[in-house]
Amino acid sequence: MNVTDIRAALDAISDLPRDQVKIERLERLAADARTTDDRALEGEVLLALIEAQEFGGEPDRMPVAFGRLLRIFDDFPDQLGEQADAIHWQLKWMTYNLLVSPAVPLETTYRWLDELQSRYRQHGHSVRPILVLRSRLAGDLGDHRAASAAMEASLSAPRDEMADCDACERNDWGTWRAAMGDDAGALEHWAPVIDGELSCAEEPHHVLAKALLPLVRTGRLDDARGAYLRGYPLVRRATNLRSPVGYHIEFCALTGNEARGLEILTEHTSWLTGPYGDVSQQLDFLSGAVVLLRRLAALGHGDLPVGGRSVDELLAPLEREIADVCARYDARNGSTVFSERVAARLARDPLLDRLPLGASAVLPRPSAGSVPATPPPAEPSTEPSTVPTLDELVAEARRLSAIWHPHADNAWRRVAEAGEPLPEQVAAEVAGAEARALVAGDPAAAHEALLAAAERFAALDDQAAALRTRAGAALTRFHMGDPAVAGELARAVSADADDAYAAGKLTPEDYLTARRAVPAIAMGALAGREDPPRAEVEAVVVLLEAEHTLALKHGVALRAAAYEDMLARLRYRLSDLEGARAHLAAAAARFAEAGASWHAVDPLHMLAGITLDEDPKEAEKLAGQAIEHGGALLAPDQAAQLSSLIVDAISRQPERELDLVGAALAAAARWQGISEPDTLHNTFTAARAYHALDRPAEAAALFEEVMPKVEIPYAPPMVAMTRAQFGECLRELGRHRDAAEQFVEAARLVQDDPDNARTHAELAWSAALALEYAEETPQALAAYRRAAELWGDLGEVVPRVRCLRSAAWLIHWEDDPGDPGDSGDPIDPMERPGPVAMRAVLAELESLAEQDASEEVMAELATTREQLEYMIPDDENDEDEDDD
Repeated sequence: MNVTDIRAALDAISDLPRDQVKIERLERLAADARTTDDRALEGEVLLALIEAQEFGGEPDRMPVAFGRLLRIFDDFPDQLGEQADAIHWQLKWMTYNLLVSPAVPLETTYRWLDELQSRYRQHGHSVRPILVLRSRLAGDLGDHRAASAAMEASLSAPRDEMADCDACERNDWGTWRAAMGDDAGALEHWAPVIDGELSCAEEPHHVLAKALLPLVRTGRLDDARGAYLRGYPLVRRATNLRSPVGYHIEFCALTGNEARGLEILTEHTSWLTGPYGDVSQQLDFLSGAVVLLRRLAALGHGDLPVGGRSVDELLAPLEREIADVCARYDARNGSTVFSERVAARLARDPLLDRLPLGASAVLPRPSAGSVPATPPPAEPSTEPSTVPTLDELVAEARRLSAIWHPHADNAWRRVAEAGEPLPEQVAAEVAGAEARALVAGDPAAAHEALLAAAERFAALDDQAAALRTRAGAALTRFHMGDPAVAGELARAVSADADDAYAAGKLTPEDYLTARRAVPAIAMGALAGREDPPRAEVEAVVVLLEAEHTLALKHGVALRAAAYEDMLARLRYRLSDLEGARAHLAAAAARFAEAGASWHAVDPLHMLAGITLDEDPKEAEKLAGQAIEHGGALLAPDQAAQLSSLIVDAISRQPERELDLVGAALAAAARWQGISEPDTLHNTFTAARAYHALDRPAEAAALFEEVMPKVEIPYAPPMVAMTRAQFGECLRELGRHRDAAEQFVEAARLVQDDPDNARTHAELAWSAALALEYAEETPQALAAYRRAAELWGDLGEVVPRVRCLRSAAWLIHWEDDPGDPGDSGDPIDPMERPGPVAMRAVLAELESLAEQDASEEVMAELATTREQLEYMIPDDENDEDEDDD
């Protein structure tokens, strides 16, 4: 091939994908170029070949081509002089690829490092980037002192054109500190990249991924979430960014987002097999995958599918592959430092129970045959057996019953299942617990069982238990729908309790417990009626206040708290908000003081709701206290409701958008599996909060996650608003075509709604702008004209003429000034389509100015004249250039 043919072939090959075919063609072309007398051409081909080998999965072959390139560079400096910078730049990256490859012996890597350093010094370049490479290699060898010394020397060396960009250097510095176990130091170096001050073609892609776990470990959970939401879309499906994808998978595995991690891994299962080029990047990806798979196996999800295999089937071969790669690095390095570091990564424990990310994926329940991985056996214990005795089980059941614990009946069940003969007193208590357990499902059977248990207690001369159980039977009768009989039973129990207490046979607590049925039935009778007469409500208030006074007098805190709670609800019915607040606060405080804080949840929940309008900050605090008091005993639906209340409270407070993100995503996570509309609404709330914070990447990531289901929580006007906000985020990210789709769809949703006519016009205008930036000129032109029409219908002059001017400019830019027109004669510049359209806008404004010379009309008139003048000189200059 001659020189011309080789250059043409080189141009054609440059458009090929970076794969084996491109490498082979460039190798043949390099051989052809070697036969010519044009060493500069050979240098160009060799540089192209070296780049193809780097990105095409064959970095180990780069030294051969580079050896030839350096020889001709040394022998023919005049011919390759213009390529000097490119050669030295590529030499740096070739050396890096040797450094991270386990197939290249250390002596070869050191030789090329020395060659690189010598040539940089010879040509007056700073050794700054070489010192970074030496630091990286020393770190891989476990020589942290040498790694730090080299990196610190790099930091003090001068920057020049051979240094990596600022963003990439920050990546290196932070990676060094992270390897030293200094999360805070790493994040300090990475800060300008994380904050968006520095960027390049591959940053912040790498830094956002590497920063995920350090951000969590240093307690910066909001920043960790933001780094994930911004970072993952940047690296998704990018084969040259496998390492960051692995970090994102690992982050999900260790922050309670295993389902999201599984989604990411499933999307990239093709990467689990070769060829994969950069071994170090593949190792990072596989390591993140194994961290996730181990976590899934530990949770009992070994049978979940990942691609065509299950978690269990995939885990072992990936672990073996990682071990093989690590063994290759260890063999090259002459130590086990590398494999120990990878093993430590694979063995990381979860950092959080859950950091809500807005992902909709959830793991299924583990199948019956899937058993979570068992921990290693513990050391033999010298302590006595921890299996509780019957006496201990009974004591615990009585303790839980005394504080009205929700698990008290379960504790009595454990007593019944102890497998030992039960004393008659204990057997009666078990029978009472079994009867209470029937109330929810079969109140009639529960009623009979409670009466039978009461007789057993009476036979044992346990009058307190007998009265307590009879009171329970009266309440059960009420739940059976027989309030008259229930009331008679309750009053009879109370009368007997009065006599027994007067005779000194009951404690104050037993006495108040036996009396509880009468006020509870009175309260229940009101609860089922929407608007009972005020006198009836006040009568029950009097009854409850009497019982409350008794409880306070005798120091029975739990019973006093219960009556405070009941009184609060009646005061609220009577529109006595202050009285309701006082009783709710007292009830919550008394429950907590009595060691039954889970019972404080309901009064705190109600108090937060009452307080919300007047003091949202206090409402947020109260709802948070309710969740804290409920702990593990809090019902999932109530936890979700309280979380939504917190979201509502934060949304009413200025400058709390970032807090709103966290609260809304936490609420969305709690609503999962309970209410899809609430899950989606809270995720959209978080997206809007990010949008308000001017953080479009995070907002867009959340919007994109749930936008396919936007019609579930919202009516069309709200859907339109949500799509518009998503479109604004996409526009900020430069995704103009996607933004246009959102604006167009949003406009369609409100086009027939007269109450949203202005919104329709705004959306049409936004769609036109996005279509223009997306270079969809015909659609943009139509959208501008439609928006102008809508603004005209609203009588809005300024936005109408601005849309028309934008349309005129589109027409102008699309016009071919060389087109002579149908007649073949040159067209007067003023008669070309763009100026004609602009003159039409001008005429409309002049007509308006004659009728109403308002300030805004005159300002738009001046602007339109000015823009028309800009159009005409452009045409005249074009004609002058044509004449030349």
